[in-house]
Amino acid sequence: MSTDFAHRLKELRLAKDLTQKEFSELSQISQSTISMYESGQREPTLEILDIFAKFFKVDMDYMSGKSQKQKPMAIDIISPAPEDPNPDNKSDKKLLDAYHKAPEHIQRIVSVCLEPYIEEK
Repeated sequence: MSTDFAHRLKELRLAKDLTQKEFSELSQISQSTISMYESGQREPTLEILDIFAKFFKVDMDYMSGKSQKQKPMAIDIISPAPEDPNPDNKSDKKLLDAYHKAPEHIQRIVSVCLEPYIEEK
């Protein structure tokens, strides 16, 4: 898996336009470990592989290099919240305020996670 995973990790990181340092900060994995993964000097645990697959929104086979085609990633289904009886609440403002108070690396994580939901005009 080492060589295939190494190439795939670098390819996916660069597709997100992230440096190793930025990816290190987002993933909370040291830059030297990211470098070793990308050079094939170190192999990830299944837990790390799963974290990377979820971060890049790809399946485990694609992340590990076992598959050349991306399959739609299985989505964890969470039951929707009941309708808000008070639509005038300030939850949107609270979320926005929390985002602006969060450290920059947390803001980037949130931005990456919400990327698929942002409509381009």
